[in-house]
Amino acid sequence: MVFHATDQRLHFSQQKCFSIGQTLKERMEHLRTALVLFFLLCSPWLSAGTTFLTHLGTLCIDDCKPDDGEYKCKTIDKDGRSQTMYCSPQENMDYWGRQCRADSMCGKYGEDYCWCRISIFSWGYCGLVKDDKMLTESGAGTHITSPHRNKRAPEEIDAVDEEGNRIKITFSAEKAPITNGKKWKDEADDLIDKWNNGYLVDQARSKRIKSDNLRIDMQGSFKRNNQRYYNLQIQINAKRKKGESTTVAQIIIPDGVPVPYVQRAFQDSFNLQAKISVEVEKY
Repeated sequence: MVFHATDQRLHFSQQKCFSIGQTLKERMEHLRTALVLFFLLCSPWLSAGTTFLTHLGTLCIDDCKPDDGEYKCKTIDKDGRSQTMYCSPQENMDYWGRQCRADSMCGKYGEDYCWCRISIFSWGYCGLVKDDKMLTESGAGTHITSPHRNKRAPEEIDAVDEEGNRIKITFSAEKAPITNGKKWKDEADDLIDKWNNGYLVDQARSKRIKSDNLRIDMQGSFKRNNQRYYNLQIQINAKRKKGESTTVAQIIIPDGVPVPYVQRAFQDSFNLQAKISVEVEKY
């Protein structure tokens, strides 16, 4: 009888351990959700009646505020850590505070982040802005999205189908050592507006177009799949310091790509701090 009682206790203990292990993940998820909701509902800094979500879909635990020209907020990721991410100050605005186009409301559109089109050649990250009542009714308060993504692999960010010319133009972004140049944004816009494909040459050339603080350099060209490509960069007019980059935009474009798409690639690279590659496919 003693052995039987011991065996029962052992069996019960095993069942209990299994049960604890089985529910540990669910309990952690509930804890994260409760923590987010606590900050959401109890934080004194949140705008009354309004909830902000980051561009990755996580809940902001404070207001979406400007941070050196970009709108950001604090959030809690899936691992329970505090993060700062992009958000939108108002519904259907991007993280720069620019209005989304009427035909391109803030959404994911097949990506794992929210974005919207600002103009025909420009887009930006954005975050949803919801009324608290709508958020609760939709169940969005339990939506937790991981911010961990492979940021090194090239990622397609847009594709334009020009049926009249029978070409498809694809834009891809890739992590690169690009410096935040937003304090020269107006200057960069002026440089980009001056671009034309007459500046493309086979050999590397500096100062193709120049302003007080910035310049467009052609770093060279190369062939891939019997197609010539050009490496273009917007550089700061300053001597490079050790461990620092003077590049504020970098694009890889094929020969023959229309000028507006070159300008669009420059804008995307500057805004996203990523190397943008353009591919043109004929059909």
